[in-house]
Parts: sequence; structure tokens; C-alpha cells
Amino acid sequence: MKPAKKLMKEELGQFVDHLSKEYLVYGPVARRSDFSFQEIDSAEDLRFDYTTTTIPPKKFFHHRQTLLRYSGEDYSELESTLEKRFLLLGVHSCDLNAILRHDRLFTRQFHDPYYLKLRRNSAIVALICTHIGNSCFCASLGTGPTIREGFDLLLTDLGNEYLIEVGSSEGQRMIEELNLQKANSSDLEKKEERVKLALTQFVKSMKMDGLNQLALKYLDHEVWSLIGEKGGLAGCFACLSCGNCSLVCPTCYCFEVADIPELSLNQGVRIRELDSCQLLEYAEVALGGNFRRDRKARVRQWMTCKFGGAGGGFDSSCVGCGRCINACPSHIDITEVAKSLRGE
Repeated sequence: MKPAKKLMKEELGQFVDHLSKEYLVYGPVARRSDFSFQEIDSAEDLRFDYTTTTIPPKKFFHHRQTLLRYSGEDYSELESTLEKRFLLLGVHSCDLNAILRHDRLFTRQFHDPYYLKLRRNSAIVALICTHIGNSCFCASLGTGPTIREGFDLLLTDLGNEYLIEVGSSEGQRMIEELNLQKANSSDLEKKEERVKLALTQFVKSMKMDGLNQLALKYLDHEVWSLIGEKGGLAGCFACLSCGNCSLVCPTCYCFEVADIPELSLNQGVRIRELDSCQLLEYAEVALGGNFRRDRKARVRQWMTCKFGGAGGGFDSSCVGCGRCINACPSHIDITEVAKSLRGE
């Protein structure tokens, strides 16, 4: 790894301006009561003190895409409207781990050209998380608050300056023209102190060892009825099957493909967009059959996928960001579900 550098906080504006010459820069900004990744016009818009954004940065790679336009029997694939490469600035370790999972997923058996085109057109400047939210539990899964791979640059807030660590040749090129001071051993020690302090701030946790097997073994466990039909688990109500958890989850990848015709019915577009196993129509087949008609079965499917017992082929598809807890109108807490499966 290249020697680390230091960026003074008053130089952040120059840094963003420098990046904007080559990239469309997106970063966390305040939006009403929460945060969102938006295009950055000025460093003053950035909020590096955020915990999580409402929608994860996966929205730039896998959210809603127009695949082609058709007219009669002819069709044409649509090119990306982005003229420049884009850069995600200030991505936390949980979200970066989720992106890395998608990288493996969409190249494992078949290479997804739509996802990979956007990924090749992107760069990532990660940010070590030092502000832990009440719903965060990434430390339990080893997906935060720090990360060691997958980024081009990694920033750590040291107080008056940012420590910058290089993770790729592209990241090195980003800072070559900047006259940055070299970091020393005390700066790296400050980073470790910040990480250790962040680890003491977590109030939620989830034991992952063997959780995938437990979820598959106890398909008739009482917890599935409690959260799917009755409510009553740790103060939660019954699941509404609204799909919020899938929408905000950084690792959910299921999608549907649909043709959207114009009024003439002779032309239109084909799109793909995120789908959710929580929706009634997700598992519906011809003649009205449905493999998961009950909410109990749908919420069990989603939880089992997060625990690693279904879909994705990973030990766990959860990265501990806590968004599903925050977004659930029924107050269902995935960490409490895990405890119930373990009999805790």
C-alpha cells in the first residue's frame, strides 16, 4: 500500500474541486431529517458526520435501469447518459461491503453487463465511520466501522485533518497532483484510536455463527408468526409487506423486468427495477398460484436471506447497516429476530 497522506479540513473544497474535473461527484448531504447521496456542487454540501443514508449507494448501480427501447419489431439498447465517470465520496464500510458482495454476485455464474458497465464507470472514496447510529451493528459482522479493500481512497477524520490511504492505482492518480503532506506513525495511531472509540458506541449486535442453519432448521419457529402475522416480538407489530426493508437494504438484489408500452402500443421501453420478496406478487405464478401467499412466509424468506440461508450464496447477505430497522413501520428488528431463533 502507498504511504498515507493528510488532507487539512480547510482543503476539502480544493479536493472536491480537483475530483470534479474528472468525475461527477456524489456524496452524503442533509435532506430534511436524514441524509442522501446527491451530486455535490460544493464541499460545503458534504456531511461526513452522517450515520447512514436513507437509500444506500447501490442506487447508482442497481436500482432502476432502462434496458432498451423498442418500436415494432426493432429495438435498440440505450447508452448511459453519463458523460463522465462518477465518484462516490464518503461511502461507509457497510455500504462498500455490500457493493463488493454485488460485484461477486453479478460476476459469479453470469456476468451482468448492465451492472458491470456502471461499476467500471465508477470510483469510490470510502470514509471510516466514527458516528455510530442506534440501529447499526456492522461490528458484529466484521463489515465495519473500518474496511481494508474495495476502495480507491479511504478517508479517516482525525480532527483537524483527514488521513488518506490509497487502495488502487486510480486512487493514487487522484491525489498525485495535490501537494499533500505525508502521514506519520502518530497519524495512523490516531486512526486506530478513532476506530476503537467507534467500537464502544454500538448498542446493537447480532451473533452470526450458525444463524443460516438455524433459520433453515426452524422454518416453523414461533418468531415467523410473531413478526409475520401477530406482532408482539420485542414491541413490534405484524409485518405490513410494504417492501421498505428491501428498498433500503444495500444487499438486496432481486429485480423484475417489465415492458412499458406507449399509448400506441407500437413502441415503448424495457426496464428492470428492484423487486421485493415481501410483495404479494413476487412469488406469484400463472393461474394465480403463489409460493408465498402468507406474510409469514414472505418475511421468513427475507430474514433467512439476510442470515445467509437463502439467496446470494454468502454466509450472510446482511452488512449490519440497520436501515431495515429504521425503515420498518412495524418496528421489526432483525437483531431481535436472530436472538429469538437462538432462544435468547
